[in-house]
Amino acid sequence: MKRFSLVLILALIANMGMSQGNAVASAYNYLKNGQPQKALPEINKAAEHDDTKTEAKTWFYKGNINLQLYTFAHMTDGIIKGVPEQDVVLRLGQPERKRNYTKLENGERWYYPYDFTIYFENNKVDHFEFDDEQDYKNAEKGDVLEVAHQAYLKCIELDPKFIKFELNPQTAELGLQKISQMYYNNGISLFKANDFDAALNSFENAITIKSELGDTDSNLILYTGYVAEKNNDTAKVIKYYGQLAENGSHNIAVYISLANAYIGQGDVEKAIATIKKGRTVIPNNQNLLLTEANIYLENDRAKEAEEILLEAAKADPKNANLRFAIGANYDKMINDTSYTDEQRAEAMVKGKASYKKALEIRPDYFDAAYNMGAMLNNKASALIVEANNLPLKEAKKYEAKMKEATDLLIEAKPYLEMCHKQQPKDKNTMIMLKGIYAQTKDYDNVKKIKAEMDAL
Repeated sequence: MKRFSLVLILALIANMGMSQGNAVASAYNYLKNGQPQKALPEINKAAEHDDTKTEAKTWFYKGNINLQLYTFAHMTDGIIKGVPEQDVVLRLGQPERKRNYTKLENGERWYYPYDFTIYFENNKVDHFEFDDEQDYKNAEKGDVLEVAHQAYLKCIELDPKFIKFELNPQTAELGLQKISQMYYNNGISLFKANDFDAALNSFENAITIKSELGDTDSNLILYTGYVAEKNNDTAKVIKYYGQLAENGSHNIAVYISLANAYIGQGDVEKAIATIKKGRTVIPNNQNLLLTEANIYLENDRAKEAEEILLEAAKADPKNANLRFAIGANYDKMINDTSYTDEQRAEAMVKGKASYKKALEIRPDYFDAAYNMGAMLNNKASALIVEANNLPLKEAKKYEAKMKEATDLLIEAKPYLEMCHKQQPKDKNTMIMLKGIYAQTKDYDNVKKIKAEMDAL
């Protein structure tokens, strides 16, 4: 009796092992027949059983089954009425065959694997037939790509050389490449739909798999950084654009966007270092030069800005905007009391020359004319205040300062009059002109400008 029981137990154990082997075989057969929804429960049983969970083929089949299920469940994504033929080819590739379809005008039927048929009218989708679509969608739980990803990794861990020539993909590595491409395609679709958070996640999944395959795709990293930028994810902008910058990318936008991300974090020095790195990779690029200059300008570092702006102007001598920016930078230096009187006086001379150059290049440049007039007017106003604060015994100094102020106002007048002509309702221009006319005793124009101001 005991002997009989032992034999019975051994037979039961053998049958259990065989049943799990049968599960692998059943899963394989369903897979080959394009029935991943039926293959899935079989391969899941095999992947959990001690006899089959250590076999590379179990995990390879699991990867292929989940990948096939995802493909079938999403076969019709984007295939809607009115989509042109070329978009279908981009999405699905060429069909297995084409046939005329007389029930539609200039009609065609395109046949894809597993009884998926698309009907076209005048080269645009009219409708499709896919009988098992709902079965595939019901079986697809939303995580099958990640399940396939992990299954392929497990197959490679158990047997990195495992191959099944009659299946597609034939190896786990090829399966991982397909999944990465699917994540990339999903990212593009989600980005076009303005779902930046989901698009970013999809692109990052693609990057992860590329990394596991020992591959670095700079374009994929660039797109991921761009989506992170659109998603206002500063940390990931820095992560992905930072990788590209570190590797010496020749894409100007990488350095500018990365610098802006650092500025957003309040790290001006890293922003400047980023632009300088870009300038070593892409020498003499005006966009990088101007970006660096703007960082200096926005952070009251006028001397550093001066150096960069002059370098940019040397490379582009006919750029009126650059000359204006140089003048505006000198304007800041004039009003910055951290500079000596000599430095501020020199900045005044250079500022005037820069604005004049801008107006030579573009005679109707309102901003350049306005800044020139305002700069001269402000300096004159400061001299008038200084003169009025002198003691009575300093009459000669008073007269000298007043004359200097008047000369500056006379110099400012034609620039501001040009601005007034261009924008006759600009109140700031009118206020400055009224003061100039009064100081230079041009009372007719005082009355005229006052009447215009009253009419506003």
